[in-house]
Amino acid sequence: MCEGWTRAEALREMEALVERYGWAIQHVWPDAVHSRWAYTVGLTRYGLPELVVTGMEQEAAHELLNDTAHGGACHDDRTVPGQRYSLDDGRRIEVVELSHPDVHLGTAVALHPGRVVRAHQLVWADDCGRWPWSRRFCGPQGAQPVLGPRAVRGA
Repeated sequence: MCEGWTRAEALREMEALVERYGWAIQHVWPDAVHSRWAYTVGLTRYGLPELVVTGMEQEAAHELLNDTAHGGACHDDRTVPGQRYSLDDGRRIEVVELSHPDVHLGTAVALHPGRVVRAHQLVWADDCGRWPWSRRFCGPQGAQPVLGPRAVRGA
């Protein structure tokens, strides 16, 4: 909609991307209160949770979401709350289930009327391996909001 589109036009464009590719990525730009974030749209049709990442640069977020969506939709490599794994670049990820996907994933909810939209956040550790719930996380406070309760406690 930043390009002058109406909400209806933006939804039609997103729906066309989902039809063509199986899913799409919705980016949400930061403002004075919120950090940047991105999420998938279309995984619900596969019975999968949509995926969310907060506080990550656009290109990195896009790649992480696409790779993870591809694994789930094409190879049955599903994310599970509490799961931890490392990316090829060494970055660590923990999966957190969103408490209220309907609040955070407006486009996904709009394109799946009448369906329950679930979502998993891909929470990333900083370059020192610290998670955003650590006081020593390297980044401005609130740079990576975690949108649900953790299934794993500790480090």
